[in-house]
Amino acid sequence: MVAKLELVSLSKSYGKIDVIKNLSLEVGAGEFFVVLGPSGTGKSTLLKLIVGIEQPDEGKILIDGKDVTRLPPNKRNLAMVFQNYALYPNLNVYQNIAFPLKMHRRRNIDSKVKKVAQELGIEEILEKRIQQISGGQQQRVALARAIVRNPALFLLDEPLSNLDARVRYSARSELKKIQEELDETFLFVTHDQKEAEALGDRVGVLHSGSFEQVAPYRELYENPGTQWIGDFVGDFPMNFIKNIGFRPEWTSIGDSGEHEIMVDTSESIGGIFFIHGTLKDGTSLILKSLRRYDVGDSVRFSVTRSRTFSEAP
Repeated sequence: MVAKLELVSLSKSYGKIDVIKNLSLEVGAGEFFVVLGPSGTGKSTLLKLIVGIEQPDEGKILIDGKDVTRLPPNKRNLAMVFQNYALYPNLNVYQNIAFPLKMHRRRNIDSKVKKVAQELGIEEILEKRIQQISGGQQQRVALARAIVRNPALFLLDEPLSNLDARVRYSARSELKKIQEELDETFLFVTHDQKEAEALGDRVGVLHSGSFEQVAPYRELYENPGTQWIGDFVGDFPMNFIKNIGFRPEWTSIGDSGEHEIMVDTSESIGGIFFIHGTLKDGTSLILKSLRRYDVGDSVRFSVTRSRTFSEAP
């Protein structure tokens, strides 16, 4: 079942604190949508509203056009994959996958478990305990347990954050491949921009309880809608001179450059240098360079591309 998700003017407050503010969103059937944002922006509350753990003060939640706003979680046909996967260590892989089917007294449990295990490439570890399998395999087991229920929508709450860097990279690739093969609707919540870039068909950047911008990650980077997006999205924040923003790589370093910075520090990433410096007026900037500069060096540069914003920095 491939479903569309619609959030219509959702608001949620706790006392005098507005956590979600008039938030609207449409996630297409079969889309991999990523909710990206720093801590404290309302990501967890948004998930709770969609799942039904919390109720909105205002607004509606629709799944394939059906209003589920006041339905309890068990009536929404949603599947959650958590940060810690919430697998049962006392059960083996087969038993973990079969658990929701047994709870709901479904038929043909064995064939359903083996079918989804084959789809995810974990049929050879069905008899193993959770402690005996890798983090990437645990992710697949958690997904299999969700898939076997045939949910309308998959909600994933930072499911890769507990993996080490190398495993996380391969797990990202596997997760995207699985979603494309299943052609199911995924809503993935994260604070990690690399995950958002690698996984999302579109990314909604959550800021102060509402979406600051919704677009493919590359568009967020190349054409940020606000200065806050320009500052937040990217390995390095966008530089700002008055109301003009530019990325570190949107510059040309040379003696004829129209601007000049004094170098505060430089760092090398993959053989490319990022120069942190300061203009005469105290504005801090970051430039991309093919050579290293030392602290105290004077570097002249010109801006080759920029993005103009209406608001002042």
